[in-house]
Amino acid sequence: MTKRSLPAKQGPQHLALQTIELLESSLHYPGEHPPFNSFHFDIHITSKADDEKSQVWVIVKIVVYHENMTQQLGSLAVNCIFTMSNFPEVVRLNAAGQPDMPDELVETLHSTALSTTRGVMFATFRGTFLHHAVLPLIAPGSVTEDKK
Repeated sequence: MTKRSLPAKQGPQHLALQTIELLESSLHYPGEHPPFNSFHFDIHITSKADDEKSQVWVIVKIVVYHENMTQQLGSLAVNCIFTMSNFPEVVRLNAAGQPDMPDELVETLHSTALSTTRGVMFATFRGTFLHHAVLPLIAPGSVTEDKK
């Protein structure tokens, strides 16, 4: 006799990154200074959901600092818009209007949005004094979401 496996937890089906939007970017040249090689990154992630369009928006904001300076050198904000075919079953809005999603989905969306932002950041800062400000690899779950 064979055992039947338990049904899988309801997860996203046909998850897709639909749109990438550069919301803002800025450079703040500090004047004559030796080349910058070491950076610190202030990272903020916020998620929103649009029930009517069955979309989840993950907005990543990055602020770049030099390790020895408190002055902001640059910033970038990217919106990654995701869709999935079973949106109503997976994404719910809580009392505060924020999306309530399974932890595994949040981790996947954050990881994808951070990787996407890394590429947009490199393309945006390429050839500038922030050319070497490459966002490092970030362990999934190590960046918590801003609840705004």
